[in-house]
Amino acid sequence: AIGLLVGFLTAWLLKRLDDPPIEITLSLLTPFVAYLPAEQLHVSGVLAVVSGGLLLSSKRQSMLSYRSRLEGVNVWTNIVFVLNGLIFFLIGLQLPSIIKQLDDTSLATAIGYGLAISFILIVARLICTYGAAIFTRFASHFITVADANPGWKGPMIFGWAGMRGVLSLAAALSIPLLAGAQPFPYRNLILFITFIVILVTLVFQGL
Repeated sequence: AIGLLVGFLTAWLLKRLDDPPIEITLSLLTPFVAYLPAEQLHVSGVLAVVSGGLLLSSKRQSMLSYRSRLEGVNVWTNIVFVLNGLIFFLIGLQLPSIIKQLDDTSLATAIGYGLAISFILIVARLICTYGAAIFTRFASHFITVADANPGWKGPMIFGWAGMRGVLSLAAALSIPLLAGAQPFPYRNLILFITFIVILVTLVFQGL
């Protein structure tokens, strides 16, 4: 709710501006405006930023001028590149402390869980892409589709290219530290498994 509120207010303001530097600066400040109030109210700042970002992303064609979109793409491309590198750097720094807090789960078992879930995610994505291809072929008998015969190569590439990174980590980090008065069960194990999934999908699938 906080993220959507900030998103609507930002969209309303951006529609009334016609100055690319100011609009880009506002887009840089918006995530902080969503995150900080949510954290002060003891709810997830990460989810507030994600929900507000999804709303603004869906409205960018109507609320930004072409000049702002062109200049904004250049700015955000560089920022995203730097932040992705920084995030993975921070993951590496945090990993030793996560491993120490796996509690009663051994490191080998945790790695096994991570590899198993990585395998399930890869297979599930391939099933989805081939399922979509089969459905498209079936639907082509009744309606006009973009490609009546997708073949097997395209869905394979789409399925294999489903690398998971920062969004997976954001979802894992949105898990609260406490469940009531007790620590959230297996939170560090979930973070470790997410790290394994990121590593497998980026390094193995990416290469």
